Amino acid sequence: MIVTRGLVYRVEFQFPAGCAGLAGVIVTDGGFQVWPSTLGKWFATDNFTIGFDDMYLKGSDPFQFDFWGYNLDDTYDHTIYSRIGLADREIFQARYLPNVAYDMMQEELKIVQETQEAARTAILETPFPWIKGTRKEVA
Repeated sequence: MIVTRGLVYRVEFQFPAGCAGLAGVIVTDGGFQVWPSTLGKWFATDNFTIGFDDMYLKGSDPFQFDFWGYNLDDTYDHTIYSRIGLADREIFQARYLPNVAYDMMQEELKIVQETQEAARTAILETPFPWIKGTRKEVA
């Protein structure tokens, strides 16, 4: 599955009725097993959707997840449906990562402070902009 850079916040695997635990799936990222998180374990069930929240940051190439499956049913083929929720921009990731939200808020506060300081300086330099002429210093 091709993905973008971002934060995986939700993962779901839907096993239709009839799988009877005979079909399973794992997901890897660059050869490393990501889901299920226990190495060597597989998701396998029947007529059930396995879904969970996660915080998996996909920040480097390759931007894809590899799905590996098996089917031990000698009579029927089975299809397992997968869904991944991924926040690709920091503004969306901030919902799931409070430290990102904090950093973004600090940047915004810094911009507001700089804007207010520039306005204050402008007022001090010309407190009465309707008066024409140069400002004379009092000795």
